[in-house]
Amino acid sequence: MTKRPKTENPEPPETTPGTPRDPDAPRTVFSLSEHETEELGRSCARRLKGGELLLLEGDLGLGKTVFARGVAAGLGVAPEDVTSPSFTLVQEYRGGRVPMFHVDLYRLETTEEIDSIGFEEILSAGGVIVVEWGERLPTRLRRDALVVRFHDVGEGSRRIELLPRPRRDRPRTGDA
Repeated sequence: MTKRPKTENPEPPETTPGTPRDPDAPRTVFSLSEHETEELGRSCARRLKGGELLLLEGDLGLGKTVFARGVAAGLGVAPEDVTSPSFTLVQEYRGGRVPMFHVDLYRLETTEEIDSIGFEEILSAGGVIVVEWGERLPTRLRRDALVVRFHDVGEGSRRIELLPRPRRDRPRTGDA
C-alpha cells in the first residue's frame, strides 16, 4: 500500500468531506521522503493531457528531479530513465501517453541563453514540460504554469507548494 504525502488543509473550508478538491486551488503538501515526493509527481501527472507547463522552484537537493521522475512515471515513462538534465539542458521522453520535456535552467543565466535552447518550440510541441529552476524562466514564457515550490523543513522533510496560475479562459474575480 502506498502512503500518500501529508497535506496541510486537506480540504478547503468551503468543501465537505468526499467533495472533489479544486485542482486549480493552491495547496501545500509535506513530504517525508523521496518516495512521497515521487508519488506527488505521479499524482499530479494523472490530470495532465499535454501542453502543460510545470515550473519547479527551490534550492539544490530538495527533490525537483525526484518530482519530475514521478511526473514521468504518471505519464507512463519508466521513472528509472529520468535523470537531471543539468548538462544536456533538455531531455525528451516519449513512450508515455504524451511526450514529456524535462528542462533544467540551472546553468543558464540570461534570457538569450534560454531562447537558444528552443524553449518556444518546446512550448508549442504539445507535451508536458517540466522545468527545473523554473524561477529563471522569463515571464513571457510562463503561460498558465503550475508552480511547484520546494522548501527544506529539516530532517529530510520538504514543504511543497503547488501554485496553479489562473487560466486565462476563466473569469477574473476580485479587484483589478
